[in-house]
Amino acid sequence: MQMLMVVFRSSLKERVHELLHKCDVRAFTEVNQTIGYGQTGPADGLSFFPGTNTVILVSLDDDHVTRVTNSVLAWCEEAAKHPGWKKPALRVFAWPCTQVI
Repeated sequence: MQMLMVVFRSSLKERVHELLHKCDVRAFTEVNQTIGYGQTGPADGLSFFPGTNTVILVSLDDDHVTRVTNSVLAWCEEAAKHPGWKKPALRVFAWPCTQVI
């Protein structure tokens, strides 16, 4: 089992939810309106940096991790095919996870 942490611009929430649904991910924890600074710039929720991030934590078996990873990679590859489109402001991290209770 692995824990995935999906960090993305809040404006992408609907698309990320669709992606998780298509990957048969039905349960997760979501933390809204997080702030930070990354490769795509700041997300401070301020008037001059109006965006915020959302963080999703989800514990998945290896098959679901592969589904989510492949779907995110396909999304990024599709964006790269279109002039003027930007890579989605989204990152996925994984680490081993054991449920104890």
